[in-house]
Amino acid sequence: MALDFSFSAQQDEFRKFVADFAQREIKPYVREWDEKAIMPRHAIKKMGEAGLLGIIAPKELGGSQADYIQLGIAIEEIGRVDTSCAMICSIQNTLPNLVPGWGDDIRREVIKGNQLVSIATSEADAGSDVSNMETRAEVDGNEFVINGRKIHVSLMPGATFMGVTAKVRQEDGKERISFLRVPADLPGISSEEMPEMGTRSHQLGVVNFDNVRIPIGDVLGGKGEGKATLYARWNVSRCLSALNALGTAQQVLDDTIDYVKKKKVYGQPIGLFQAISFPLIEHYTRIESCRLMAYKGLWMNTRNENAAREAGMAKWSGITSSVQAVYDCLQMHGAAGYLKDLDIERRYRDVIALTFTGGTINVMKITVIRELLGKEFMGISGAQG
Repeated sequence: MALDFSFSAQQDEFRKFVADFAQREIKPYVREWDEKAIMPRHAIKKMGEAGLLGIIAPKELGGSQADYIQLGIAIEEIGRVDTSCAMICSIQNTLPNLVPGWGDDIRREVIKGNQLVSIATSEADAGSDVSNMETRAEVDGNEFVINGRKIHVSLMPGATFMGVTAKVRQEDGKERISFLRVPADLPGISSEEMPEMGTRSHQLGVVNFDNVRIPIGDVLGGKGEGKATLYARWNVSRCLSALNALGTAQQVLDDTIDYVKKKKVYGQPIGLFQAISFPLIEHYTRIESCRLMAYKGLWMNTRNENAAREAGMAKWSGITSSVQAVYDCLQMHGAAGYLKDLDIERRYRDVIALTFTGGTINVMKITVIRELLGKEFMGISGAQG
């Protein structure tokens, strides 16, 4: 039979391994990380030791050389416990392994959890529209001189290396976007945290570049191909973002099922009321449907098929469905759900963050329009790619 919706025994065993790891090494510390807005260095190191930061990395670098499906399983299971750690795991797996040019030494250290890489693309007037960026890298002999300001930079301050998008004037006189490998401790770089509503241990920062010099050969992906490189990674990372959100929502739904079977009003468990049970069933159905879409996108990526449409659909549907599911579950807990005594208020704050990472929800819809109707129907004047 060609169509098969089951996971293999090895994949099921791996899922249990990650679930046990998350319960042991992540869950006990999540509340402290959130309250203090501190990077989960303990969990990052432990994820490295457990092989979770090199799932798709080559074996010769210390990775597992597994496929995107196995990576998706890890993100989903870590997302059940902590959205932030799942985001970190996703970035450290995809950025060094789907974008060429980092170098084997850096990749080895990332796989071990000793170093972190981050991506610096967004600017005040260039978020979804990366073409509008003002950061530039001027050629000066054998060096690039970078000037600009990036916002919403993952894991900054804290990352060791950044992938920085900048406009570079090419030999034909035109400016094209390049993706540059930049050590975070170079002279001329300054950064500060951007306080967030949720996913507070996956910290975001502002990074300033003031005449920052790097070797002219430190280009990621290829000369003048920064935008194309980012698009290729997004087809995987957007499916992973969906699974992160879906893992969060699935755990909240499971916990809420337990709650509504025990919580009583007028002498009856509130789960007996259809105003409670119907929404739970509706959310379970949507979560399962979106989950299948996300894994389909990852499966297509393993076959080197264009998964831009599936990744876009998976992300906007998976994340919006997850946000609504967590919100409705919070309401079922009444005022108690609003208090910090329960985890559900944190889970709600965290899952909302995924609506912005790797492209907003509406950008996902525009991406799908491009795939289904063509670029001319995207509704964006001058849109490229």
